[in-house]
Amino acid sequence: MNDEDTIKNLHLYEDEETIQKTIRYLELHDPDNANREYAVGFLKFMQRFAHVASKSEGFDFEGSLEKHKTKRKGD
Repeated sequence: MNDEDTIKNLHLYEDEETIQKTIRYLELHDPDNANREYAVGFLKFMQRFAHVASKSEGFDFEGSLEKHKTKRKGD
């Protein structure tokens, strides 16, 4: 199975390791919402966003990623 198939078939909001990592991320970036319920909801939202974005004509994932990286370096 290649990486693309893994991402398409994986429900990250059901993976305990991913949930714990998301909680740790939230502790740093959004401490008021650093709990399991919010982390699972966040992961579900991100999965839906990724699905919709991947189907959108003209969505430039690489450009979006580079823009995000540049923005984060400037913080």
